[in-house]
Amino acid sequence: MLRSSVSASEPLVSVTEGGIRLGPTLTRRTALLGAAAALSACSPQPDLSPGEHGRIARITDGDVLGLDTGLKVRLAEIEAPAPGYDGREDQPFAREARAQLVSTAMGRSAALFYGGLQRDSYGRAIAHVIASDETGADVWLNGYLARQGAARIRTYPDNARRARKLLAFEAEARAAKRGLWSLDHWRIRRPDDLQSPPNFLILEARCLASEGEGAETLAHITLGGARLTGLAKLGHPDIQLSSGVTLRLRGRLDTREPESKLRLTHWAQIEVV
Repeated sequence: MLRSSVSASEPLVSVTEGGIRLGPTLTRRTALLGAAAALSACSPQPDLSPGEHGRIARITDGDVLGLDTGLKVRLAEIEAPAPGYDGREDQPFAREARAQLVSTAMGRSAALFYGGLQRDSYGRAIAHVIASDETGADVWLNGYLARQGAARIRTYPDNARRARKLLAFEAEARAAKRGLWSLDHWRIRRPDDLQSPPNFLILEARCLASEGEGAETLAHITLGGARLTGLAKLGHPDIQLSSGVTLRLRGRLDTREPESKLRLTHWAQIEVV
């Protein structure tokens, strides 16, 4: 059984405009060994349900892959920058994110594990994927991509089993300005920085108040901070909230009314900074 600790060392693989670049003394093999040591996994995963197996035969973008069995897989709880479709431009870092996944996963054996809803509306599996490389080591792809800054954490009420662990990996990548976090486009927003927000944003704001009552759970955003209402609908909290703390919130921002609102559906959308 491989150990499941996470190394705090700098990434062994960096992504450039042209693709993957290894460190000056690293070979592809030693880079993969480092990745496995940083994000190894035991099988079976005690917090997840085992699923299908196959070999990774296709990489569609930075968070979607295909197995040789024909099954398409969407990596659960993360979201990589999207490539352009229907004439639209790539999101910043989309090509680099895909190159990261290709280098790490292409051709490797994959074991799928589920922590919630197993299929999306396109019929793709929504899974955590453990990929075995040629050294025989295992790499948890979802966590590895988050830790390398190739994806942000985006969870849903029916798929947030490993949210807190993934959020910690994302925070590490952001602090080191790895991957997409080196680009201003993906910056953490503030209440005074909400012009032309991305479709899915991460916002930091001071908690003005937190209330249990409300028809739905909302973060009401003003220049002074965020007032949270309807928290009782999220169920038992897995964090402690108090007025004055800084919150990191993620989701879709509704700016159609004078007061901007961010709808919250589960606790993983809320962090105390």
